[in-house]
Formats: sequence, structure tokens, C-alpha cells
Amino acid sequence: MRRACLTGLLLGVIVPAMAGPPLTRNEQAVINFGFATQLGSGIYSLSGRTLQVYRLPFAYAPPVDEDARVRPRITLPLTLGFVDFKPRDVVETGVPERIDSLSFVPGLALHIAVRDNWELEPFAEAGIARDQASEADQNVYAAGVRSRYDFGDGPTDWQLYNELVHVVVEQRSFDRTDDFTRFRIGTTARRPFDTAGAGRRADFLAYGLVELFTDSPGGPAEGQELGDDSGAQYEFGITFGATEPLRLWKIKLPRIGFGYRMAEGLSVYRIVFGSPY
Repeated sequence: MRRACLTGLLLGVIVPAMAGPPLTRNEQAVINFGFATQLGSGIYSLSGRTLQVYRLPFAYAPPVDEDARVRPRITLPLTLGFVDFKPRDVVETGVPERIDSLSFVPGLALHIAVRDNWELEPFAEAGIARDQASEADQNVYAAGVRSRYDFGDGPTDWQLYNELVHVVVEQRSFDRTDDFTRFRIGTTARRPFDTAGAGRRADFLAYGLVELFTDSPGGPAEGQELGDDSGAQYEFGITFGATEPLRLWKIKLPRIGFGYRMAEGLSVYRIVFGSPY
């Protein structure tokens, strides 16, 4: 794979700003897989480093017929990244004074109801990202397809999730490109604590996923030494919320939970906001 000088939305600032041993190849893949626009919101801790990613999934769905099998959606995700800023730092030093990385990668997704319990979602995205430390702009492109299949009969709602996505980042300043393809398989089980109740009830969602890469993303600088570990990555965890979304001033509050990701040369603890994917 061709390596960009700043391959991910976050890598350009992570390595220079963080002290510690070099990241392994699997750790590199976690930090910049999907180049942050594809990275699930949460707080990631690995090798003594802390990475916070907040993906704000703004979107607009044009009106369609109620029984339409295809529903377009314009996605307008804004992703913010913070490096080595821990939640407890808010008490000691206040909110962070700067955003380490920022991206806006709009796109178009089509929700296709194949069956009542099966939905396909092809999508394409294109936008821009900036590493604030170097003020380097990057063009970001992604295309793929997602599949959601609901199954199970009873108080537990099961869903099988599959995703195939190809992501490309073009580093403008250095005329370099990095890209990779990721295949994700995930399963969720959602169940209310009070299965006999009615209306809004507290619930939990347990999940597990496996991710495969055709080629892990490269390092942030030419010649960086990475470990030789590669292969599948695994994550499992749990989130908590309610059967009907909780709102604060008409703003839907995200689910919250925690997860653990592992692979050869990789051990990541994660606080999850919203969807685990």
C-alpha cells in the first residue's frame, strides 16, 4: 500500500503529539481505520494513548411515499477528534481549547427494504478533513454497502449487521494517497430490563463484531516502523439506553456503554456513544 504523510484524519497529530512506543499495525488500523469518518464515536485508550472521536451524524431524509421501498438520505456527518484529552481533564483544565482534527464528509445513502426485516444501504461519501496541528487538508472518499437483518422472536431483538466499505484519502500537500477496504460482521442483542412492561423502559444492547482489512492503513510518515501483526480484529461490549429514545430539549440522547477490542498486538478499551458501529 502507498503510505500518505498523514494517512488518517487523526494520525498526523496523534504520533507527533504522543510520547510512547511505536504503534503496532493493528493499533494503526484502529486509530485511522475509516479515517475517523468511519470510526465509531467514543473514547479509545491504547498503549497509554487516549483518542476521543465524536461523530455528529447530521442527515436529511427527503419526503417519500409511506410505502416506498427505497428511501434516500443525505448524510452530513461532522467528525471531531481530540488527542490525549481525558474526560477528567475538564475538571482540572476545562474544556479543550482546540480541536485536533475536523472532517466533513457528506454523502448519499439509499435505504432499500429488501424484506420487512432486511434492509440494504448502499452509500457514497466525499468530503474534506483537516489535521489542525499541521493545517493539512485531505480529500476523503468512501463507498460501500451496509446490510441490517432483524431476526428473533421474543423480548430480545436480534440484528445481524454487515458492511463492506472502501476508503481513500488524498493528502493534498504531499500528493500522496492511502486507501484500504474493510469488511465488518456484527451482531447485536437488545432487550429491555422489564420485559413485561409497556411504554419507555430501560434496556441494554450487547454486541460483538469482527473486522477484516484487505490492507491495514499505513503509518503517518514515510519510513515509520510498524509491527507485522495483522488479521482480524474483534470487539465486544454493551450499551445502555431506553426502548424509546430519551430527549433533552428535543435533542435525542445517545446510548452509552463500553467495549473491548483485541487482535494480535492490539488491546483497546472504548467508551461507546450511540451505535457501536
